[in-house]
Amino acid sequence: MEEVYSALLTVAALVFAAEALRTSFRRFRAPDLVGEIIAGSLVGPFALGGLLDSVLGQPVIVVDQYVTFLSEIAMLLLVFSSGLEHGIAPLRTAGLVGGLAAFFGALLPFLSAYFIYSPAYGTETALFMGVAIGATSLAAVVPMLEGTKREYSEFLLSSAAIDDVVDLILLSVVIAYLSGASGIGVAFKAVELILVWLVILAVSVLVIPRLADRLSETYTEELSLLVLFGLTAFMVSLGYSPIIAAFVAGVALAESVKKEKIGEMANVLLAVFGALFFAVLGAEINWTAMSLEAIALTLELTAIATAMKVAGVFPFAFLKLKSVKGAFLVSLGMVPRGETGLVVAYLGTSMGALNQVEFEALVLTAVLTTLIGAYSFKTMTTEEKEQ
Repeated sequence: MEEVYSALLTVAALVFAAEALRTSFRRFRAPDLVGEIIAGSLVGPFALGGLLDSVLGQPVIVVDQYVTFLSEIAMLLLVFSSGLEHGIAPLRTAGLVGGLAAFFGALLPFLSAYFIYSPAYGTETALFMGVAIGATSLAAVVPMLEGTKREYSEFLLSSAAIDDVVDLILLSVVIAYLSGASGIGVAFKAVELILVWLVILAVSVLVIPRLADRLSETYTEELSLLVLFGLTAFMVSLGYSPIIAAFVAGVALAESVKKEKIGEMANVLLAVFGALFFAVLGAEINWTAMSLEAIALTLELTAIATAMKVAGVFPFAFLKLKSVKGAFLVSLGMVPRGETGLVVAYLGTSMGALNQVEFEALVLTAVLTTLIGAYSFKTMTTEEKEQ
């Protein structure tokens, strides 16, 4: 039982510190998630939290399964809220061009990492590195777009959402390849994931809002949570990322006449837990234990991830937006790896494809790309508003 109370104290401390730092960082035009990640690093068990633990002689600030569980709920709420706010429109307007931006934005970093690192690190390690640095974090894109209502913001959101599906396909292909599947088997798996996702999206948008509209308003909040967590559980069981499911749930409920009431509930929950996901992301990093080899590899991966993401996204964003600045903003917005890169890193470690140095480098790359992409995007959009 003491573990539960330590977890609650940790959550409260992280949320408080995240609110304090993100408010302070706004003076430097930094996006909120930058302050939240740094707050987690300062308060977490590898910094002030660890110092407090050593003084008291027992663990007080911990990042255990309870804290991780609540942070994942915060992540789902962030993505759900974004899907609810924007609806199906961004996916419709992005169309084939948005899909190509997502595809090549994930494929170029993946191939670059594979060809660069396979000679030195081996095929399995290089494949997982490629998948980890190919992904775009939808959870990081959502807070970046807050208050931004331009054509490029809708294109960025839709491309980031599709990117999650693309990276899931890449991950599935890698796992199938390492399991000894044939070329036909790997191709069939990729097509299956795309078709099933499209079917789930179409059925959700057609059925869920009609169900919500027919039920009494008394059950609106409860139904929205049931849709969010029910669809997440279902899609995770099929092998999809929970982030994809949360976005689909939000997009579906956005078509309901009760969208505004559902949004109010989501905003209340986010007001309490919204900062937790990125604070926990920062708290999980032990900066002092990073080896020089891991730091050097991090810098290499971050450079490849950033350059290749921009190279893959920019041409298609420009084709859609007809604006160099808008296309560059979309490309920068796709740079954060966030939670998606972390999930792949954890999976690669559990399968024995990544050692500790490689794992640490991918974790730090996920954080650095998130900071770089978010800060660059925020700076350019702020300058745009002032002009």
